[in-house]
Amino acid sequence: MRAKLLLLSGASAFTFMIQPALAQTAGNSQPSQDTVGRNDRADEADQDAGVIIVTAQRREQRLQDVPISISAVDSSTLENTGITGTSQLQSVVPNLVVVKSVGAAAPFLRGIGSSSADIAAESSVAIYVDGVYQPSVYANVFEFNGLERIEVLKGPQGTLFGRNATGGVVQVITKAPSFDPEMDFDVSYGNYETVSSSAYISGGLTDSLAANLAVQYQNQNEGWGRNVTLGTDDYYARDFNARGKLLFTPGDATEITLAGNYGKFNHHNIALQNPPGAGLGFQGRYQTAGNADAFVDGEGYGGSLTATHDFGPFMVRSITAYSKFDATQVIDQDTTPLPIVRGDFVIDTRMISEEFHVLAPSDSDFQWLAGVFYYNYDAEIDPTKITGLAFSPLPGVSLFGVDKTRSISGFAQGTYPLTDQLSLTAGIRYTRDEVTYTGSQYISDSPIALDPEQTKKIVTEKPTWRVSLDYKFSPEVLGYISYNRGTKSGGFSLGTAPSFNTGFLPEQLDAYEVGLKTQLLDRRLIFNSSAFYYDFENIQFQRVVAGVVSTVNGPSAKLYGVEVELTGRVTRELTLRANGGYLHTEIGDFPGAPNTERLPSGFNDTGDPTYNAKGNRLPNAPELSGNIGFEYRQPVNGGAIRLSSNLLYSGKAYNELDNRLFVDEHVVLSASLGWEGDDGLRLSVWGSNLTDSYYYTYQAGVAGGSDIAQPAPPRTYGVTLGYSF
Repeated sequence: MRAKLLLLSGASAFTFMIQPALAQTAGNSQPSQDTVGRNDRADEADQDAGVIIVTAQRREQRLQDVPISISAVDSSTLENTGITGTSQLQSVVPNLVVVKSVGAAAPFLRGIGSSSADIAAESSVAIYVDGVYQPSVYANVFEFNGLERIEVLKGPQGTLFGRNATGGVVQVITKAPSFDPEMDFDVSYGNYETVSSSAYISGGLTDSLAANLAVQYQNQNEGWGRNVTLGTDDYYARDFNARGKLLFTPGDATEITLAGNYGKFNHHNIALQNPPGAGLGFQGRYQTAGNADAFVDGEGYGGSLTATHDFGPFMVRSITAYSKFDATQVIDQDTTPLPIVRGDFVIDTRMISEEFHVLAPSDSDFQWLAGVFYYNYDAEIDPTKITGLAFSPLPGVSLFGVDKTRSISGFAQGTYPLTDQLSLTAGIRYTRDEVTYTGSQYISDSPIALDPEQTKKIVTEKPTWRVSLDYKFSPEVLGYISYNRGTKSGGFSLGTAPSFNTGFLPEQLDAYEVGLKTQLLDRRLIFNSSAFYYDFENIQFQRVVAGVVSTVNGPSAKLYGVEVELTGRVTRELTLRANGGYLHTEIGDFPGAPNTERLPSGFNDTGDPTYNAKGNRLPNAPELSGNIGFEYRQPVNGGAIRLSSNLLYSGKAYNELDNRLFVDEHVVLSASLGWEGDDGLRLSVWGSNLTDSYYYTYQAGVAGGSDIAQPAPPRTYGVTLGYSF
């Protein structure tokens, strides 16, 4: 309750503080199309709330002109709110929860998501970097470098994006090379002996060739906690990322971008705890008791070639991409000092994709796009080894398996102006997915097969679509209504023995939404709102039966909610931001749903086979969530002082279908105070989770075992020195 009052008080303060700016506003001058984001008068430009350009419909548009619910965040806002990677995005996006479990990242958007750490599992919220799909749930845990902006598209994306997604899309847009020289460098030192640095350089090599390079490094030498059994540090990490682009413009009509990326990480922040009352009992904040050092080491690289040519009456675009990711992982699954269950994983993934578009020129009244997408993805375990006393007298079992996904789709979408104010958008996609699984199971470290090699295949073909009407009430007010259908691909679980691996089918979501986008009061205030209703069917979820982990199709669910987002430029110096979301979710009839009950011993039973989850909430879907923040920049002689802060509130959220385990409501505060010199030098002090809130990013009840959990990071703080020109 205290957290809710705090958030409401902040929202009230937002409304109160913006009144002086609104009272000063006079007139209704509007920008022309060729001056979007700039005002004719310099003083008004200083007070403009700002315009963000997005590519939600695979072409550049003003955020306020797109009839889709989008949270768009530029690099400055991410820096001011202390967001450095994908796992922190929930701090600025309403109704978004990022579940981080044993090294994998699983976004849940408006209650739609999947927390499976199976390497063959694809996320219900697809992640793209510069238009390229990122399939691995492990490779999706990355730090930002050389960033332009992030776009979070809410609701099913079933027409314009390569891989269908039921929950939404997160687009990470990195900076394009500039022909003018640019350089930005910073180095930071924080608690837990954390050293980090980043560098960005860009410039022209010739009149038609430009390049950039972004590098990021972080080394946390001291852990947040300790392994009380091994007497070693726990919860620490090291990351290195590099991205580069070459931009070639041989003529006014042609643009070619060659991009490459490399990343390597060593994460010792995946160890599991027993939450209070479970297993051997809670060991203390960030304390673990496993007999094995839990970690995941990963290395990935890839590249893409994006070419666009303007033929006049139409344009063409090709996006060719390749990515490779390998990792090794160790997890003590019983979380105790005894060697009961240990998992050793060897992970290997590879993706090749090709996307081709034909689209209308940017100045056409009728905007249309048609294209094809080919997707070739292999995910392999070689092997997954599960050992320990639980398998006595056997030493354990080893699973070998590979999923090969081949997908091809054709799609088209167009926006036609029915009148000067009313436009109709319609799109359709037809997708054919073929997933082939080959797997086997052996006694660990022996040639004896427990389940000989088998090959199985699933082929599905699905149409998806989008229809929307948007109406321009004025140049600053857009209303829309839409209906979308999206799906998420089916497949096989690599963590399942082949005889039990029957495969799972695509899940499907029908979404109905109305929204209003406004930029008011001489563009000092942006207020966007939306209301939605979802009909969710054939939900994919994880089930554990007799030690076998599998993904299966479950029940239906109904969801509805509302979201609001505000940005206000109170003065030239002060900008305020606030957003909030309400979400109701309800599971349909689901007899035999997976469930567990904690016994007096602290361990769990195997559940009630007659249990029905009907009426429960979906996992990782808090009823209320939101944030409020500000940025204040006061010019002084030779530079400016900059102060910023962000407060996140997330309500109670259940972790599994039986609604037994839950994360209680929590508040997370971040802030920074710095100096920016006119010569490009800057210095700041910053802090994240200043409230030192202790909550879990992941919890699960293991039948026949105990409840397991992973905590979110504690309070961190530090100082950053930077320079740019």
